[in-house]
Amino acid sequence: MFGLQKLTFKAKVIIVSVIVIIISMGIVYLKNKYSITVVKIDDWVLVASNAEGTWYYKSNSVYIDDQTKVIKVWIKIVYTDKGKQEILKTNKEDKYKDIDRSLSMVSINYQKMKYYEDRVIYYSNSDNIIGSDELSVKHIDFIPKSVGDKLLLKILEDYNIKR
Repeated sequence: MFGLQKLTFKAKVIIVSVIVIIISMGIVYLKNKYSITVVKIDDWVLVASNAEGTWYYKSNSVYIDDQTKVIKVWIKIVYTDKGKQEILKTNKEDKYKDIDRSLSMVSINYQKMKYYEDRVIYYSNSDNIIGSDELSVKHIDFIPKSVGDKLLLKILEDYNIKR
């Protein structure tokens, strides 16, 4: 087929190399021309990173109530060393020394620009729950350019929600 039997090994290597290069160039062209979205299996979407950690929201947990203008969603914070130190300042118990991340259930009123944190669960490096807080609905106003503000803007954009 195609007379490949008559080619030397070196010629076959060159042909395969050229094909790989052409395919690679095509992929680079497509990547630069069209945005390629990579979706992780666990559906965590990057929101922002700061000195205290990296923030994500869980895309398959987003609930939008158009009547009340409220978005409910799980938030994950993976803490940096500085973020872990901040947690240890408020949680003096030994079990928090191994903290890695937290999950928070939040409600966001995107019309009133209010953020409600309902529940926080803290996890260790070994994936064990080390603490949990049932909050008496902590109301927070959005601070411009804060991670909470970036979260709201990201969800509004991702789900094409108009304020």
